[in-house]
Amino acid sequence: MKHTDNRQDITFMKQNSKTYDIIRYIVLGAAVVVFLVAAGMLIHIFMEYKKGTDIYENISSSVLTPVDKPTGDGTDTSSDEEENLPFVYDHQALLNINSEGQGYLYIPSIDLRLPVVQGTDNEYYLNHTFNKVYNAAGALFIDSRVDKGLGGSNVIIYGHNMKNGSMFAKLAYYKNESFYRQQGNDVFYIYTGDEIREYRIFDAFENDPEGYVYTCNFGTASQLQEYASTVKSYSLYDTGVDVSSATQVVTFSTCTGDGARRIIVQGIYVGSRTDKQTSDN
Repeated sequence: MKHTDNRQDITFMKQNSKTYDIIRYIVLGAAVVVFLVAAGMLIHIFMEYKKGTDIYENISSSVLTPVDKPTGDGTDTSSDEEENLPFVYDHQALLNINSEGQGYLYIPSIDLRLPVVQGTDNEYYLNHTFNKVYNAAGALFIDSRVDKGLGGSNVIIYGHNMKNGSMFAKLAYYKNESFYRQQGNDVFYIYTGDEIREYRIFDAFENDPEGYVYTCNFGTASQLQEYASTVKSYSLYDTGVDVSSATQVVTFSTCTGDGARRIIVQGIYVGSRTDKQTSDN
């Protein structure tokens, strides 16, 4: 009887071993499938990022021509202002790519150089690049409600907070006061036509996706100035910028990491000039 029981035990153990092997192979197979799916998704995301980056690099090469930087040997006579504007801008070239183009945004502190567009709604350019190619990067676009485009009283510009640091992702740096306080980090420029417009950043904060911040088309200067004073009070730190005589505000808006809030950075217009570096071709 003991001999028979032993054979039954061995048979039972072999059957269990086969069952365990099958389960192990199923689990291993499932893990491989999950890995391959995840790897495929990562590759797709990477390729999407690269495609978006390549698109904007190609647009830049068509619209912007680099200006030689000062040599530092004392022979260069360029002003500090000119050193901050390191490229020649061709507005017609921008319009040749997209007739809805408004201009080119340059934020030196985060080395952002991107075209700005305004469409007929606030949906299309969420997932289409400036040259109208479907891509998750989308474009920097002016709120469709804003009258006069870059000439509006409050020019609201939206852009994605991309995980690869592109588009408006680096606006988050402005939540840190020490970053803002670094020399030159309080200014940005918008190129349009043959004009360079200079702006000074006066606040940075987080806000809900809707509300007073997104008010536009002010009827009078006093209404705009009241708006600028109010939103300045929302700032994470006091920039010390006087907005009592504001004639135009530019509002940058992008998602936070969780998407529930928005990072807001705003600047007031401080002056413009006909750009001798802008291409007339």
